Amino acid sequence: MGPLRRILVPLDGSPPSLSALDHALALARDSDAKIDVLHVEGPEELTSVAPGVRDGFRRTMDEAFVHAQQALGQRVSRQDVAGDPLRTILQTAADGHHDLIIVGTHGRTGRLHALLGSVAEGVVRNAPCPVLTVREPGESYESFAEHRHGRPTIAEQVQH
Repeated sequence: MGPLRRILVPLDGSPPSLSALDHALALARDSDAKIDVLHVEGPEELTSVAPGVRDGFRRTMDEAFVHAQQALGQRVSRQDVAGDPLRTILQTAADGHHDLIIVGTHGRTGRLHALLGSVAEGVVRNAPCPVLTVREPGESYESFAEHRHGRPTIAEQVQH
């Protein structure tokens, strides 16, 4: 893999996706890369998520994007589209010649994974570039950004 120039971060407002954005910011700072934030509103989001929860995720995404722009300025862009999340992420990565995709994962296994599937797994299996999967930080988990730059994560900044 060559130098990082463009990083794609699919963002849905969930804690794992916020962690992915945080990792992208840390890597972009170190490599002078640009970050393209992509939110794909898939058909299942329109029916399976309560409107109040969906609105909360949107507010969280907006706040996280503002924090990212404050950190890197014009090196961060955002695109909101409707469509199939997996296909849209893969097509965006290919069309944008991204060097890396950083995607949050909920870490579902077993029956829940079988029922809901995993966009992150589909991205890992089919991406045109390397993929870094990131889980939600927990008590025993220190994010790359915390370890490398000694600062609070975006998720922590947005929640306060």
